[in-house]
Order: sequence, then C-alpha cells, then structure tokens
Amino acid sequence: MSYNKLHDKSNEIFNDCVKWLLYSGIRIKNGTNRGAVYGWKNLRPPLYPFIYGEITGYAITSYLYIYSELSELEALHSAKDSADWLVRNLYKKHESSSIFLLPAGIIEAANFDQKGDLSNQIYAFDNGMIIIGLLNLYKITKDQNLLTAAEKMAKSLIERFFDGSKLVAVLDGLCNPIDSSTNFRSDHGSKWSSVSGPYHAKLSLCLHELSSLTNNNYYATISDSLCKFALKFQQADGRFITNPGQEKITYLHPHLYACEGLIYGGIMKSNESYILAGVRGVIWAMKQINQSTGGLPRNTEERSTEQSDCMAQLLRLLIICYSKLEELMENSSSYPIDNIIERLHLRLLDFYIPEGVDKGGIRYHLSLDTACSWCSMFTMQALRLSIKRKEFEKKTNDIKWIEYYI
Repeated sequence: MSYNKLHDKSNEIFNDCVKWLLYSGIRIKNGTNRGAVYGWKNLRPPLYPFIYGEITGYAITSYLYIYSELSELEALHSAKDSADWLVRNLYKKHESSSIFLLPAGIIEAANFDQKGDLSNQIYAFDNGMIIIGLLNLYKITKDQNLLTAAEKMAKSLIERFFDGSKLVAVLDGLCNPIDSSTNFRSDHGSKWSSVSGPYHAKLSLCLHELSSLTNNNYYATISDSLCKFALKFQQADGRFITNPGQEKITYLHPHLYACEGLIYGGIMKSNESYILAGVRGVIWAMKQINQSTGGLPRNTEERSTEQSDCMAQLLRLLIICYSKLEELMENSSSYPIDNIIERLHLRLLDFYIPEGVDKGGIRYHLSLDTACSWCSMFTMQALRLSIKRKEFEKKTNDIKWIEYYI
C-alpha cells in the first residue's frame, strides 16, 4: 500500500475508532453506571459482560487525547462522566473505610467465564491507571475533587501494596491483587497480572504526575523504586520475564507496559539508564514480529496468536522512540525501522471492524468475536501517531512523549 493510501486509510479508521469509543454502547450513557466503560463487547450474540474500572480510567485519558487532537467537546464530557462514575464508586465502596481503592469491575452477564470473578479483586495496576486518568482531567478542569480522590487512591495503594521496610530500594513486598471483601493481601498464582512484575513500572505515569501536582517527591521516589524493581526482570537481550517461574516465556502485553513505564520514568527523572532499558525492550519486541504477517504474537510460545493491544503498544513506542532506536540500531540493517513500522501498522488495520453497529471497534484476537475497548483506545492513539509521525521523528535525538498516553 502506498504511503498516501495508508495515511488515508489510517485516518478513516482513527475517526471510526473515535466514534465507536464515544458513541457506541461500549460507553454507558444513562443510569446509575453512566460514565462507566465496558471492557469489551461480545459480538455474537451481542453482549456487554463486564464493566471495567481500569478501562474506565484508560477511557478518561483516551477521551482527553481525542479532545486534545480534535477539540471534540463530547470527548471532554465523556471524560467527566467517566471520572464522576469512578469517584462516586470510590467513595461509595469505602464509606466506612480509609482504604480508597476500586475493585476490577462489575459483572453484567450470567455465567460469566471470560476472566473469572474479578468483582472483588483489587489490582495495583488497575488503580494506577484510574489515578492517571483522574489527574489528566484535573489538569484541564482544576476540579480539586479529582486531585483529592487521586491522592487518596495513591496513598491507599502505597499502604496496601507496598512493604514499607523496602519502599525505596526494591518492591518485593508489592502484592497484587488483594480481596476487597477481606482487605488481606492474596497470592493468585503465576499469571502475570496477579503478581509483582516489571509491568508495574507503568505506574510511573500516575506517580510522577501526582508528585508534580502536589509538590511531594515521595511519589516520585516510589516510581523510581518501581523502575529499579522492573530492571531486575530484564535479560541481557532486552526481554522482560513477565511470569514468575516461567523464565523462558514472555507475554508481550506486560513486557511493553514495562518499556512504557521505564521510558516515561527515565524521561521524568532524566535517567538515561531507565530510558535505555525501555528502548532495549522495544528493540527485543520488534524482533518478535511475525515475518509472515507483520503482526506481534501474544507471547513467545503462542506465536500464531496475535494480539492487537500488543501491536498498538509497540507501534506507539516505535514512533515515540524513533530517533533513539536509530541511534542504537545504526549498524543493524536486518531490522529497518521504517519497514517494521509500516508492516506492523498494516497488520494492525486487519483487526478493525469495518461495518455494522460496531464499525470502528478493534478486535482483541482475530479468532475472537469481541470488540475490545482498550485495544480500540491503544489503536486509536497508535494510528493518530502514525498519521503524524513525521512530526515525531528526525527532528532531534530526543525521545518524544505525549501528554495523554493511554
């Protein structure tokens, strides 16, 4: 596909993604859950099974990104609705408690079996993504209630998830998730999202922002220790171990979360070692692209199963880190960055739903009949950056970050 055709197609899909995120049933527009966002839609039969707190936090940032790019007032209104739902539920859940954290979400379907019963599980990562959403909206509205809620959440997250004796040095005491019905820490096995891992470095986004807005360096210190903790999982080739006890397998989704957190934390702290570690992780991920399809596998074992959120994450990082990648790979003709960006970009378009009421939604896997909200958010931003990428690259040797990173 020629550059102009790819540009035009990406712009069309970007606009369709925006419309789907704002106007489809994935966003609840009325009733007690107005402002909440479903994690995904099952297409056949049509069903919205799970209201997802983390994704509602991501939605705030997504809507603000849309607003910043398109001056779309509906996006700003949507961000406010999502924040209102989160803050309202935060205080309702903890009327008689000083622990201000939100559980994963609300099951809306009978016989729900897609993620297990997460309704009472509280995840550190999920709450971090909610916090950054609230802070991003606060910066626009200056609504003090948003900053207050975000700081209450951050303080509770630190209190419940971190071992105070090792707070600065290493977060071996980070425990994820906890059960909201008991408020006790719990170990949920070896799944990457249920244990401490390098992906927690992405909490740098909320912790550095909160540190800046409150003039409290304590939060930045915690972010720094998260980045140091993530480095313990990185191998010599740039790969992060994402699952305890499974050193030979890496899941690309949390691997790229680790890269995002280290790169952002490195920029905020002017720490070149964090940036370098994050970019080395990007280079390793780039080398995992399937040569036959141009897509990115779910993990290093299931190479035939490609996942759109991973691809959108990598595409964003390739554009943001373009100059640094050129610098580090100047002698590597085996992996021409522009060709890789184009192939990954093209493959991501295959996950777009092109017609029907869910036109603009992005599939999680091609084999699943689901329109995924967070995959659509990541893809929407990745496509916009692809459209504008000439503004990002070849100007300076600095990594370019964006204000509303989803």
